[in-house]
Amino acid sequence: MSELRQGAYGADDGLVDYILGITFEIWEQRGIELIHRYYGADCVVFALDGITRGAGAMVDGTRAMLEAYPDRLLLADDVIWSGSREQGYYSSHRIISPMTNQGATIFGPATGRRARILTIADCVVEEGVITREWLLRDNHALVQQLGFDPVAAAKVVAGRRDEESRSWIAAEIERLTRSGIPEPGCDPPDPSTSMAAFALQVIANNWANAHGELLASAYAPYAVMHRSPIELYSGREDIASHYAELRNAIRVSGVTIDHICVQPADSEGLHVAVRWTVAGTHSADYLAVSATGRPVFVLGATHWRIENDRVATEWTVFDGLGVLSQLV
Repeated sequence: MSELRQGAYGADDGLVDYILGITFEIWEQRGIELIHRYYGADCVVFALDGITRGAGAMVDGTRAMLEAYPDRLLLADDVIWSGSREQGYYSSHRIISPMTNQGATIFGPATGRRARILTIADCVVEEGVITREWLLRDNHALVQQLGFDPVAAAKVVAGRRDEESRSWIAAEIERLTRSGIPEPGCDPPDPSTSMAAFALQVIANNWANAHGELLASAYAPYAVMHRSPIELYSGREDIASHYAELRNAIRVSGVTIDHICVQPADSEGLHVAVRWTVAGTHSADYLAVSATGRPVFVLGATHWRIENDRVATEWTVFDGLGVLSQLV
């Protein structure tokens, strides 16, 4: 058996090297069979468009993706991580994927169009094997670039959602509603000493509390936000306006921070990865769909570059199409 088919990475490799290396082998080198080596047979992948169980199902999904986008690349932007070999690692991997739609997708026939998508994949790695993953990819940006109608595409996603995925979403909405929203404050906690408290206050404020002074304290005036390769915001006023639109569309009833990783960026800065969840009610127009009053669940991830205790750059990824699919 060749080295590639065996896989060049294992439990003895550093986490960042492992994540970057296996992604390259599987995608750029098209070693799809290596998913059986690097993912557990009973691994679970959570995403708003459905839950995937087992390495075999992941192989099938990867083959389908490459049939639709044969030139797809997964270009690493950052890996923010925590843990150890003994305790297990947690990785939050930010990826840019350029690709051309040359085959049919669930949304329709090949369009021949080029697209770029932003993904954050959070993985639990134990003894060189991924045992759990949360996949964040904004499929709304993808269908926009391909020229498909987002509402029609959302109906396709809704129609494909199985009972397990529907039950998971319902259970998450119940959990989040019980958790509620943290009390707002005027100033965020110091991220250098209390990152968990900082993340909870900032995420909750963006989605629910709308305290302008807190946002002004948490973000640098020049902050930049990446929602997708085609949706960018420059300056904290622009970022505030974006979150105001989301708060208007979804009346949030619960916010939780589910995982945080922190790594140094430089002598003064930090790289931060936050996985979070939000639940609420569809209360106003969202992506051209008028208020339905339906419950909504959002699974998201945010990466921050923090300088001088303020957010300088933000990458926030959640599946807007997955949200829309709960409303149509």
